[in-house]
Amino acid sequence: MRIAVAGYSHETNTFALEQNDQCDAHVLAGPEVLERAHPRSYIGGFIEGVRRPDVELVPIATVSPVHGGLIHADVFAHYCQRIVDGLREAGPLDGVYLALHGAMAVEEPYTDGEASLIRAIRAALGDAIPIVATYDFHGIYTDWEVSAAAPVPLNTNPHIDGYERGIEAGELMLRMVAGAVHPVTRRVFVPIIGPNIGQSTWSHDAAEEERLPMVRLNRLREEMERTPGVLNLTLQGGYGYADTPETGMCVIATADGDPELAEAMARRLAAELWASREEIRTVRPILPVDEGVRRAMAHGEGLVVLVDLGDDPGSACPADGPVVLESLLRQGACDAALTIRDANVVEAAMAAGVGATLSMEVGASIDQRFYRPIAITGRVKALDDGEYVITGPAHGGWGREVNRAAFREAHVGPRVVLRVGNKIDVIFSMDRTGIERDFFKSAGVSLDEKRVVVVKSNQAHRASFQPIAAAIIELDTPGACMVDYARLPYRHMRRPMYPLDLDMEWEA
Repeated sequence: MRIAVAGYSHETNTFALEQNDQCDAHVLAGPEVLERAHPRSYIGGFIEGVRRPDVELVPIATVSPVHGGLIHADVFAHYCQRIVDGLREAGPLDGVYLALHGAMAVEEPYTDGEASLIRAIRAALGDAIPIVATYDFHGIYTDWEVSAAAPVPLNTNPHIDGYERGIEAGELMLRMVAGAVHPVTRRVFVPIIGPNIGQSTWSHDAAEEERLPMVRLNRLREEMERTPGVLNLTLQGGYGYADTPETGMCVIATADGDPELAEAMARRLAAELWASREEIRTVRPILPVDEGVRRAMAHGEGLVVLVDLGDDPGSACPADGPVVLESLLRQGACDAALTIRDANVVEAAMAAGVGATLSMEVGASIDQRFYRPIAITGRVKALDDGEYVITGPAHGGWGREVNRAAFREAHVGPRVVLRVGNKIDVIFSMDRTGIERDFFKSAGVSLDEKRVVVVKSNQAHRASFQPIAAAIIELDTPGACMVDYARLPYRHMRRPMYPLDLDMEWEA
């Protein structure tokens, strides 16, 4: 039994400035697709799920675009053709596994990247060959796509079940190739676009977890998924920053040869999701920046985490926004730590050396549509190469406990720690920022000494910071993934859409 392994994964923020207009994606080809797969990743799980003496895995290629913005049509076509050609050249295949994301947006005429890739594979290999695909929780789908490749998406947000979904995909592939099951999938689109912070499916804090609407919905999903004949049932958060006609939440149900069962499961869960829309929108308050900073300063013992929602690098933002730093300095905050991506500061600090004093404008070095640089004076405390190990817990690959098998290396580019104001340590990085405790610790910033830490994130920080945080305060910051969707220039998203249209009516 010969099963091909390929992937094309990207979460596209169509409002981001840094677009993929060159063929500079990170590509693994041939044997390294399997050899370099993280053991707790989708592919790592798939390898485990099909581990049998009679199974031969045929690695083709995995493609990961380096920038967060739109993928240009010629760039997408280049990598799509590379995967399709690799599949053709692989010889007779019994199945194809695809490691996808689900929110890949491409220039016309492609638009939906994953559907376009699957369509090209079907054109090359025919309609009979089994295709199974794993997806992120924030996937965006079409009806044709979920019928052309059996989908096995994540169930968790923050994401901790990639390995498990890879195993599930592998087991499903074996059953499909053997003719033991015949997946039929139905999707029900639900017109909701977040917010992401209200879509959490788990929490380290048991009391908080009980009040999260997606926790309740996910428990119902698990119960319904045990219905005889159901192969997979999932709630998908969608991705509100990919401006496409299918942007929004959805429910996807896969049954064994029974389209009516799949349809009924999807519609029932979609109705429950729609009934919970207001809870999803309001379960976590979002505060203006200055008010959030004041609350953090007034908080008692323990570390307060301020969340810069609008400049989240996990949603393809440049992470160069200085808005929270400006508020901290203006309001006289002390004992704080935060991070900003700014290559100019890194270069200046490295030229000046540890102990030097710098006075310069910082922030907004990439995107000045939502904020402007601010002037600061600070002392260079430390310099390093930005290479460290994420030991967890962290977003992706972990459950609630640290798993050594999930340790992974991180490379964020050269960094500098600049101390400004009253013991405010700012980690300026060259290439990207981090959202876990290890990022700060590896730069020499001890969070035990801090009252406030600022992370640029939406969900991803929770796996790392929630176990140690006395409070987490979400901030309504500006940026390419701001939570005020009405301020973003959508062109393709269907309307009406909740919460842009609060009074809209809809039925599953």
